[in-house]
Amino acid sequence: MPKEAIHAPQPRVDSQYLAAIYRLRPPTGDSIGKRGYTDRMSRNRALPALAAALVGLALLADCATRKPTAPLPEPAPSAKIEAASAITLDQYRLRLPFILVLRNPRSAALRIESDDYALCVEGAEAGKLAYRETRTVEAGEASSIALEFPVDIRDLSPTVSGSAGPAEAAWRIQARVGLRTSDGAFLELAAEGQGSFPIVREPLFRIRSVRIERDLLVTTNLRLALEIENPNAFPIELRSFSYDFFGEGKIWADGGNDEALAVPAKGSVERGLGFTMNFADMDRKLFDLVAKLQVVRYRLSGEARIATGLEYLPAFVTRFDREGNCGVER
Repeated sequence: MPKEAIHAPQPRVDSQYLAAIYRLRPPTGDSIGKRGYTDRMSRNRALPALAAALVGLALLADCATRKPTAPLPEPAPSAKIEAASAITLDQYRLRLPFILVLRNPRSAALRIESDDYALCVEGAEAGKLAYRETRTVEAGEASSIALEFPVDIRDLSPTVSGSAGPAEAAWRIQARVGLRTSDGAFLELAAEGQGSFPIVREPLFRIRSVRIERDLLVTTNLRLALEIENPNAFPIELRSFSYDFFGEGKIWADGGNDEALAVPAKGSVERGLGFTMNFADMDRKLFDLVAKLQVVRYRLSGEARIATGLEYLPAFVTRFDREGNCGVER
């Protein structure tokens, strides 16, 4: 008797259960139907469009809130004063040369409308200069302005120019420059410089005494003791000397000497000048003063050539005219 085939019982699947599983787990493989495939492709195409829209909105928001970038400010121009060596003309006068250097680092040219200068020597005003000539400093370039101040030592304070004054005089220069930019704005620059220049002072001449050396019948040999003082901080040399000597307002002697005489810095030396007095030609009042060895009122005038050994002023001629009193000695 043939055996009967044994069939396992088939489970019964509830249709509602299958529907719930389908909603929780998307179909895969061959089970994907036409509707499921279409939905997924639609979602894939929508994602890039959505991302692009979001980026666009962000860019629009950033543009709306970002401030426009301001242009970078132009670099500032500059001014500087440079001093050259003093030009000495003589023992009194000199010239102080300067150069004003203007630098324009900007992208456009600058126009110089004014430049004013003031010089002080030892704290006192010594000169002013003002120019109104229009000049241009090109973009990215520099321009130089040369100027010069004349100085006369005799115009300075006696405490500066006198024999007890400093060996050098300190100067200070100030400059103000008015510039016009390409867009019409006005700029003002300031510059300052300091330095010094040497002072050359003339030697001082004075009569220390008149000495009687020898008496003759109608004449007397006399000798002047001439003191030469050097107020400078460097030695000098007396190269030549000529003079007129007056006693009590009357010409008493004249002469000269070409023998070199060195005078140390801040020191003095004495030189003797001999002459003869004739009683026949002499004023009676002066004769009595000499004979009695009394004090005589004198005046000494003349000129001397002085060598300094300095490169900027090797030598100069000084003229002197000095009055005073001196005693007569035997």
